[in-house]
Amino acid sequence: MKLKHYGPGRDQLVWKWNKGESYVEQFGDPVNSSATYQVCLYDASGNAQPLFLADVLPGGTCGTRPCWKATSTGFVYRNTAGDPDGIVKLTLKAGVPGRAKVQTTAKGTNLQTPVLPVIPPITAQLVIVDGESRECWQTTFPTTKLNDTLRLQATGP
Repeated sequence: MKLKHYGPGRDQLVWKWNKGESYVEQFGDPVNSSATYQVCLYDASGNAQPLFLADVLPGGTCGTRPCWKATSTGFVYRNTAGDPDGIVKLTLKAGVPGRAKVQTTAKGTNLQTPVLPVIPPITAQLVIVDGESRECWQTTFPTTKLNDTLRLQATGP
Protein backbone atom coordinates (compact mmCIF):
# COMPACT_ATOMS: atom_id res chain seq x y z
CA MET A 1 0.00 0.00 0.00
CA LYS A 2 1.20 3.48 -0.81
CA LEU A 3 -0.27 6.81 0.21
CA LYS A 4 1.44 10.04 -0.80
CA HIS A 5 0.63 13.65 -0.01
CA TYR A 6 1.82 15.69 -3.00
CA GLY A 7 -0.40 18.69 -2.29
CA PRO A 8 -3.99 19.67 -3.01
CA GLY A 9 -5.40 17.66 -5.90
CA ARG A 10 -2.20 15.65 -6.35
CA ASP A 11 -2.41 13.08 -3.52
CA GLN A 12 -2.36 9.40 -4.43
CA LEU A 13 -3.41 6.10 -2.82
CA VAL A 14 -2.59 2.64 -4.19
CA TRP A 15 -3.60 -0.66 -2.54
CA LYS A 16 -3.23 -4.22 -3.82
CA TRP A 17 -4.65 -7.47 -2.45
CA ASN A 18 -3.30 -10.51 -4.25
CA LYS A 19 -2.55 -13.23 -1.74
CA GLY A 20 -5.84 -15.10 -1.60
CA GLU A 21 -8.45 -16.87 -3.63
CA SER A 22 -11.60 -15.35 -5.09
CA TYR A 23 -14.47 -16.30 -7.39
CA VAL A 24 -16.17 -14.04 -9.95
CA GLU A 25 -19.51 -14.55 -8.17
CA GLN A 26 -18.08 -12.95 -5.01
CA PHE A 27 -17.70 -9.64 -6.85
CA GLY A 28 -21.43 -9.33 -7.52
CA ASP A 29 -22.38 -7.47 -10.68
CA PRO A 30 -21.07 -3.89 -10.56
CA VAL A 31 -22.15 -3.31 -14.16
CA ASN A 32 -25.89 -3.84 -13.49
CA SER A 33 -26.47 -3.98 -9.73
CA SER A 34 -27.02 -1.45 -6.97
CA ALA A 35 -24.34 -2.87 -4.65
CA THR A 36 -22.08 -0.49 -2.76
CA TYR A 37 -18.33 -0.89 -3.35
CA GLN A 38 -16.19 0.82 -0.70
CA VAL A 39 -12.46 1.16 -0.20
CA CYS A 40 -11.60 1.70 3.48
CA LEU A 41 -8.47 2.34 5.54
CA TYR A 42 -8.20 1.77 9.31
CA ASP A 43 -5.39 2.17 11.83
CA ALA A 44 -4.80 1.58 15.56
CA SER A 45 -5.23 5.23 16.59
CA GLY A 46 -8.06 6.62 18.64
CA ASN A 47 -9.17 8.67 15.62
CA ALA A 48 -12.60 8.14 14.06
CA GLN A 49 -12.52 5.03 11.88
CA PRO A 50 -12.30 4.40 9.02
CA LEU A 51 -9.58 6.97 8.37
CA PHE A 52 -10.42 6.80 4.68
CA LEU A 53 -13.63 5.75 2.94
CA ALA A 54 -14.22 5.99 -0.80
CA ASP A 55 -17.32 4.84 -2.65
CA VAL A 56 -17.20 3.26 -6.08
CA LEU A 57 -20.65 3.43 -7.58
CA PRO A 58 -22.10 0.56 -9.63
CA GLY A 59 -23.02 1.02 -13.30
CA GLY A 60 -22.81 4.52 -14.65
CA THR A 61 -20.97 6.29 -17.41
CA CYS A 62 -17.54 7.85 -16.98
CA GLY A 63 -17.00 10.36 -19.75
CA THR A 64 -18.43 8.64 -22.82
CA ARG A 65 -17.81 5.03 -21.70
CA PRO A 66 -19.33 2.74 -19.08
CA CYS A 67 -17.40 3.01 -15.79
CA TRP A 68 -17.42 -0.76 -15.26
CA LYS A 69 -16.34 -3.41 -17.75
CA ALA A 70 -16.84 -7.15 -17.30
CA THR A 71 -13.82 -9.32 -18.12
CA SER A 72 -13.43 -13.10 -18.34
CA THR A 73 -12.07 -13.16 -14.75
CA GLY A 74 -13.95 -10.30 -13.08
CA PHE A 75 -14.44 -6.57 -13.54
CA VAL A 76 -12.48 -3.36 -14.14
CA TYR A 77 -13.64 0.13 -13.13
CA ARG A 78 -12.12 3.23 -14.74
CA ASN A 79 -13.05 6.82 -13.98
CA THR A 80 -10.44 9.43 -14.91
CA ALA A 81 -12.48 12.14 -13.16
CA GLY A 82 -12.31 10.21 -9.88
CA ASP A 83 -15.97 10.87 -9.02
CA PRO A 84 -17.18 10.83 -6.29
CA ASP A 85 -14.27 10.01 -3.90
CA GLY A 86 -11.09 9.86 -5.97
CA ILE A 87 -11.07 6.23 -7.13
CA VAL A 88 -9.82 6.22 -10.73
CA LYS A 89 -9.26 2.47 -11.14
CA LEU A 90 -10.48 -0.68 -9.40
CA THR A 91 -9.61 -4.16 -10.64
CA LEU A 92 -11.49 -7.23 -9.39
CA LYS A 93 -9.87 -10.41 -10.71
CA ALA A 94 -10.93 -13.92 -9.66
CA GLY A 95 -8.44 -16.72 -9.37
CA VAL A 96 -6.84 -19.50 -7.38
CA PRO A 97 -4.71 -18.66 -4.33
CA GLY A 98 -1.99 -16.23 -5.34
CA ARG A 99 -3.65 -15.37 -8.67
CA ALA A 100 -6.74 -13.44 -7.54
CA LYS A 101 -6.40 -9.68 -7.29
CA VAL A 102 -8.18 -6.63 -5.92
CA GLN A 103 -6.32 -3.45 -6.79
CA THR A 104 -7.33 0.18 -6.46
CA THR A 105 -5.81 3.51 -7.40
CA ALA A 106 -7.17 6.81 -6.15
CA LYS A 107 -5.95 10.32 -6.89
CA GLY A 108 -7.00 13.83 -7.76
CA THR A 109 -9.06 16.59 -6.21
CA ASN A 110 -11.82 14.25 -4.95
CA LEU A 111 -9.41 12.12 -2.91
CA GLN A 112 -9.63 12.95 0.80
CA THR A 113 -6.51 11.36 2.28
CA PRO A 114 -6.15 10.78 6.02
CA VAL A 115 -3.76 12.78 8.13
CA LEU A 116 -0.34 11.13 8.26
CA PRO A 117 1.42 9.51 10.01
CA VAL A 118 -0.92 6.68 10.99
CA ILE A 119 -0.51 4.13 13.77
CA PRO A 120 0.07 0.48 12.75
CA PRO A 121 -1.35 -2.01 12.32
CA ILE A 122 -3.08 -0.57 9.25
CA THR A 123 -5.91 -2.38 7.48
CA ALA A 124 -7.02 -1.69 3.91
CA GLN A 125 -10.30 -3.18 2.67
CA LEU A 126 -12.64 -3.47 -0.26
CA VAL A 127 -16.16 -4.09 1.03
CA ILE A 128 -19.10 -4.95 -1.21
CA VAL A 129 -22.54 -4.68 0.35
CA ASP A 130 -25.48 -5.68 -1.83
CA GLY A 131 -28.25 -5.67 0.79
CA GLU A 132 -28.28 -9.47 1.12
CA SER A 133 -24.63 -10.30 1.71
CA ARG A 134 -21.33 -8.64 2.41
CA GLU A 135 -18.01 -9.52 0.81
CA CYS A 136 -14.70 -8.17 2.08
CA TRP A 137 -11.09 -8.41 0.94
CA GLN A 138 -8.49 -6.97 3.25
CA THR A 139 -4.82 -6.66 3.95
CA THR A 140 -3.47 -5.89 7.41
CA PHE A 141 -0.06 -4.26 7.51
CA PRO A 142 1.53 -4.86 10.95
CA THR A 143 4.40 -2.45 10.25
CA THR A 144 5.28 0.26 7.76
CA LYS A 145 8.33 0.87 5.59
CA LEU A 146 7.69 4.61 5.53
CA ASN A 147 5.24 6.57 7.68
CA ASP A 148 5.75 10.32 7.97
CA THR A 149 3.63 13.42 7.42
CA LEU A 150 3.85 13.11 3.61
CA ARG A 151 4.07 9.40 2.79
CA LEU A 152 2.87 6.02 3.94
CA GLN A 153 4.28 2.83 2.51
CA ALA A 154 3.54 -0.63 3.82
CA THR A 155 4.03 -4.13 2.48
CA GLY A 156 1.60 -6.81 3.56
CA PRO A 157 2.00 -10.44 4.38
